[in-house]
Amino acid sequence: MAWLKRNHYLKVLIIVSLIIIAYIFITDEGELTFEQITIKEGDTLWTLADRYKGNLTKEDWIRMVAVENNLDGEHIIAGETLMIPVPKDAIYIAINEEDEIQSVKVASKR
Repeated sequence: MAWLKRNHYLKVLIIVSLIIIAYIFITDEGELTFEQITIKEGDTLWTLADRYKGNLTKEDWIRMVAVENNLDGEHIIAGETLMIPVPKDAIYIAINEEDEIQSVKVASKR
């Protein structure tokens, strides 16, 4: 270990490498990512769960949305925005509803 004491640059390189590796593990988001959507008239957390839940159960998806958006209950208001979890490997198609393009998950790579 005497060579490590003499080579200060090597110490710095090892420390920086460990910090980068730790950062990668800490910031890994897993299989989900979050997207922002605008709530439309008639939307409920249950209908949104049908559209965006992927492999999650509806209850788990709704729970994640409630936590991410600081919701007290299941009440949402048209025109407001929500951060919702969607699978990272989701494939989307565009749907034109009343001159507004909306993306909907239709499949995943699994």
